Amino acid sequence: MECVVLTDFDGTMVTIDTAVYLLDKFAPRNWRIIEEQFERGEMTFEDSLAREFALLKVSEREMLSALEPATHFRPNFHKMVEYCTERQFQLIVISGGLDFCIRHFLGLKGWSNLEIYTPKATHTEDGIELSFPNRLEKTSTNMKDDFVMYLMKRGKKVVYVGNGVSDYPAVRIADLAFAIKGSKLVQLCRNGGVACKEITDFQQAVDSIEDWVHQRTKEADH
Repeated sequence: MECVVLTDFDGTMVTIDTAVYLLDKFAPRNWRIIEEQFERGEMTFEDSLAREFALLKVSEREMLSALEPATHFRPNFHKMVEYCTERQFQLIVISGGLDFCIRHFLGLKGWSNLEIYTPKATHTEDGIELSFPNRLEKTSTNMKDDFVMYLMKRGKKVVYVGNGVSDYPAVRIADLAFAIKGSKLVQLCRNGGVACKEITDFQQAVDSIEDWVHQRTKEADH
């Protein structure tokens, strides 16, 4: 079975939302109006990110220095890395966050080889400018479910781990979905009747994926 594990970064792989942390620290307070417009469906995910990150007019070094004391990986993420390596499953970080930030924290843990699927951030005089991955599927909602659709059309089984509003379109169509306990994604899944397993650490996800793989293999043998 060809399986791809996609995991969100902010609030999922790490226990804080690094984007929210930076915006609260360095952007005007009214940045949250943009976020509220996105969550009400008045703005696309990509447009909200572009407008929010344009408000960050500090250096990369300042941002990373502010984040380092506050950014911690969720327990047992290393178990997910080890599991996917053993199973030869592709593990991809999928995020609307800042690519340089994600690479920095992955690098600190020795995970620089992990693939990331994110917008490309460029520093300009007018704040951070984002360049998003090309849209692959006409019917997608945002870059996250777009990538899931792309993988599934190519015969991959997709496991998705997330926590936020932007993850919901992807979780709705993934073969197996996980949501961080207590997150907005859990509530959206409940309201929408979408199946997702609630987790607090990545060992729980690893165990569930292995059970799921075992069950599918058993069914295929019959």
